Amino acid sequence: MSSNNPYEAPHSRVDDIQTNSAELQQVASGQKLVIYSIILNFLTIAVQRSGGLALVLSLIALVMALIGIARLCGGLGYTTGTKVLLIIGCFIPLVNLVILVALSMKATSRLREAGYKVGLLGASPP
Repeated sequence: MSSNNPYEAPHSRVDDIQTNSAELQQVASGQKLVIYSIILNFLTIAVQRSGGLALVLSLIALVMALIGIARLCGGLGYTTGTKVLLIIGCFIPLVNLVILVALSMKATSRLREAGYKVGLLGASPP
């Protein structure tokens, strides 16, 4: 007699499937930009005495923050209205840092759920 029961449920190995690797890659790249923008914001504060350099660094940080927020919101599935509010908040000096840190924390938890290793300067794939 055969040991296979035709009425038995099939046995298969089921692994945790990541939600969408394209979205996770978008979250990871957006998080890196947000982290670099936070670092540039603090660097801008440090070199505030030299007017020209501080202005250039703050503009670079702002552009990086805007692109990073757009990528993060797209990867995390935020609505367009939320994206707009977060981008507008980036133009307010201290609110800017709060938004960037909060988004980075949310991205970190989402990436760690998916198995990414998240360090000080961003995520690396599993």
